[in-house]
Amino acid sequence: MAQISIPDDQINNAVRSIVKDLGLVPREDLRAYCPPLDDVRKDYFRNHSKQWIRNLIFDRFPETLDVNGGWAINPSGKGPGIRGTYVKFEQMKQWLDEHDDEIDWYEKLAS
Repeated sequence: MAQISIPDDQINNAVRSIVKDLGLVPREDLRAYCPPLDDVRKDYFRNHSKQWIRNLIFDRFPETLDVNGGWAINPSGKGPGIRGTYVKFEQMKQWLDEHDDEIDWYEKLAS
């Protein structure tokens, strides 16, 4: 069987092109991924409102706040220099997996 030799730079360029076309993100980039809370509410917070998340998760679990080493950035949504709440995505997913049983997902907000 005949073998073909393909230069490394051609292989690297082809892989980079495919990675870009498929929208694949290197693992180190995922750790830095900080989407707005609105972008993750439906899939990770059972579509609860931002107020529900603030009152029943951020207020009850202060370890979620970034000032305490957590994953919720600007949880009030009104911090100086930043508008809205953002989350450290990978850290948020891990925390939610570990604390799912501690959250009453059916609790209603107090009126």
